Amino acid sequence: MAETPRTVSTASGLVEYAERGRGEPILAIHGTLGGWDQGLVAAEFLRVNGFRIIAPSRPGYLGTPLSTGRTFAQQADALAALLDALGMDSIIVFAVSGGGPAGYELAARHPGRVAKLVQVDGVCIPGPIPAVATQVAARDTFARAQIWLLTHATRPTLTALFRLVGTETKAAASDRATTLAAIPGRTATLEATLRASLGAARRRQGMRNDFTTFTPAPLDRITCPTLILHGRSDKNVPPASAEYAHAHITGSELYWMDGSHVAFALEAADTAPAYVVNWLRDDG
Repeated sequence: MAETPRTVSTASGLVEYAERGRGEPILAIHGTLGGWDQGLVAAEFLRVNGFRIIAPSRPGYLGTPLSTGRTFAQQADALAALLDALGMDSIIVFAVSGGGPAGYELAARHPGRVAKLVQVDGVCIPGPIPAVATQVAARDTFARAQIWLLTHATRPTLTALFRLVGTETKAAASDRATTLAAIPGRTATLEATLRASLGAARRRQGMRNDFTTFTPAPLDRITCPTLILHGRSDKNVPPASAEYAHAHITGSELYWMDGSHVAFALEAADTAPAYVVNWLRDDG
């Protein structure tokens, strides 16, 4: 988050991005209410494992104007244009949550540009929009309150979070929260993600655009190795998105995480990120 973003002119328009690390490059596509900063946070586990992270702000977020790509297909074209501007033929793509559609579209519309595709709780098909919850979440006061509560009242805060973004019972959520709250540093990634959503006013245009009705990407055109990770109890992005993608992308792998929409950062943080790293390094 301390990196300085830059803006480049592409064939699709202006695109803001930041990068961090050295090694094989990975394009990190952030989720809803994100930006380049949230992309860097989400892919930090890859940087520490020897990858170079390139994190763009999708249209409507921070320094990338919405005119660069209102539809997810146009966003994919803008990402391909960014690769052109950076002189890259192909790249590994890591997409998260609301960045899922753009990631799928990029692999489908520009198959030669995506070496491998990883989706974490990625949106694939239209679903219900949590309008009230989204309006509350898109406020800096809410993010700051969550950060404070995660530090000073970790167990009850995690219990409430699991109930909000997962489908588990209150008792199951409480038991899981108790276990995770006892692990030092376990909420660090979530806290960093919340900090990377501050400045919500500069992200709302992109957020509102994310919630427009869209047609699923032509997944049958995706030919690159594809890994789909999804929380079994995800309430924000129902597992149907993962099942749909897996059924329509030939040869794709579906990895279920035991947990909610934040499973990758919390419930499955000791297994899922390591699985992604090993999968990316596997040349078989």
